[in-house]
Amino acid sequence: MTNNPTPNTITSSSSSSSTTMLSMSTESTDADTTTATGTSNAIGAIGSKLTDMDLAKEALSRFLDEETCKGVTMTSTTGGVNNIVQYVTLPSGERRLLRIYNNGFDTQRVKFEHMVLEKLQEMEGDKFYFQVPNFLSAMDCDGSELPTMVQLSNGSQACMCTLIPGQLPKLSCARDIGRACGELNMALARLTPHISPSLCNCAPYADMYKVHHAITPEKFLETMQSSAFDHVRDTATRMTQETLDISERCQNKYKASLPTQLIHGDLHYDNVLVNKEEEKVTGLLDFEFCSFDWRALEMAISLSKYAGEEPDAMPYFDDFIDGYSETGELTLDEARAIPDLINLRILSNVVYFCGRAVAGEDDISSLTTRIENYEKRVNWIKEHGDEIVARIIDKMGLVVE
Repeated sequence: MTNNPTPNTITSSSSSSSTTMLSMSTESTDADTTTATGTSNAIGAIGSKLTDMDLAKEALSRFLDEETCKGVTMTSTTGGVNNIVQYVTLPSGERRLLRIYNNGFDTQRVKFEHMVLEKLQEMEGDKFYFQVPNFLSAMDCDGSELPTMVQLSNGSQACMCTLIPGQLPKLSCARDIGRACGELNMALARLTPHISPSLCNCAPYADMYKVHHAITPEKFLETMQSSAFDHVRDTATRMTQETLDISERCQNKYKASLPTQLIHGDLHYDNVLVNKEEEKVTGLLDFEFCSFDWRALEMAISLSKYAGEEPDAMPYFDDFIDGYSETGELTLDEARAIPDLINLRILSNVVYFCGRAVAGEDDISSLTTRIENYEKRVNWIKEHGDEIVARIIDKMGLVVE
């Protein structure tokens, strides 16, 4: 998800699928609810797929006047798994982004994201060489504490923003992504004293069973042992044990020893936009999981996406760490924790997608189709952990006593 008050000369962050011409006076399209649960029907989405066009019209009407809404073209995005994100083209040709949150009606999380971005823009925005989201105010926001978010009739939150120029990097630009990640991490450290942790309801990664509001240890085991995983039963069994092990290890080993601060919490190459020709980051996106957590997780989360890449993932690690070392900081203890923190991130996804399935926010196939890849990445990190730590220590000039 992107936004910034820049011109419309942009390349969207992902390819698009279906396009709908919206008129506020027309009948809504029929929702495809063949696999939706009662919860997802209420939300108006299955995962990130919009199933209620009237909800989109309602959201648009909160940010655009009636005449503009009549000529809007809306195109669904193909990326993302959590929220409904639609490209919106105005009659003038200007392009924006509409986001409807599918997060279990977690209003506080949305408030925290918007508050962090507002303060980040105020304190640090002019210092970045890249852009971060800058949400647009709703039309009916008079006196609102946070005018950039609105509540829709079904209880979900919505926001709108203009687009940041750039495209998804995938495996390109790893060095500059590292540089941007380190720069953001340091900026969030400076912002940390100005934001109360009591306003954040996004749990630390090590609190594994708080990564989603609907999950418990019992629900996690029940889901992983369900018939939905029968075609990947051996993998599911191993990954269940890996999840139990990493949670206990991180809680016992790092709880009191690693520095904590405000972090982005989901910063990896799918939440970055770049100019590939210049090999430069143009935008860092999706601050929805911003939280107070271990500082080193920012690097670990980014590196987790490169783990296991064929034919050799290590060059991506080298490039990213090179860039991060220019702008970010780590202690020796943090460097040594990185392999465990990478796997903590990967395995927290297993718990998170179980929670979304339990809550009816998504189908369990979001996990069953990913779990073998997750295992591949976990095993790669376990095999190369010492090498990763050695390279971080070397590139960041850390002194080993």
